[in-house]
Amino acid sequence: MKYKYFHWGPFLFQTQIKPEECQIILKEGKKCRIKSNDHRSYLAGHLSEEYQLTNKKIIIEWLEKYLKAYANSYNSWRGVNGESDRLIDLRLQSLWINYMKAGDFNPPHHHAADISFVIYPSTSEKIIKENKAFKGKRNQGGGPGSVSWMWGEDVDQCICVVDHLPRAGDLFIFPATLKHWVFPFRSKVERISVSGNILKK
Repeated sequence: MKYKYFHWGPFLFQTQIKPEECQIILKEGKKCRIKSNDHRSYLAGHLSEEYQLTNKKIIIEWLEKYLKAYANSYNSWRGVNGESDRLIDLRLQSLWINYMKAGDFNPPHHHAADISFVIYPSTSEKIIKENKAFKGKRNQGGGPGSVSWMWGEDVDQCICVVDHLPRAGDLFIFPATLKHWVFPFRSKVERISVSGNILKK
């Protein structure tokens, strides 16, 4: 029996950045963790600490190779041969760092750009253990500390939500209009993530 199936919905890309790149983010985050860089009024998150990362150059220098990988894999996903000339020419519009603590969360939202990304340079084993011990329904979300992306209506025979429990080094790139949210956790730890918005030139 011959058959085929069709890719459907938005393109969600995931990879791992290098440990030294995580350290660059964490070091830069410490410099920007000051009141004058408070970025919460621009964001949807219910977090006590979100700061603008002012030195975009130190991130974009190595992020560019991941954006190119995203562009090329997007082409492959669409069934197009060769490198993409549609998504490589990009400009980093905004960049911020989140220090997520127990009880913090991000409600369902999307971003005002073309492409968005989130990087997790530092996570905690305690959140992973809390998530594994979670007894709630998994089809209603990924549990404590997970991030979820949703596309379309929640109907039978459709994959409408993708969940992931972040590990250190995780990088996700996705259309900025793709709705997503982050579930709270109870563990008394801090998880750090960096988010950014990208515009096509």
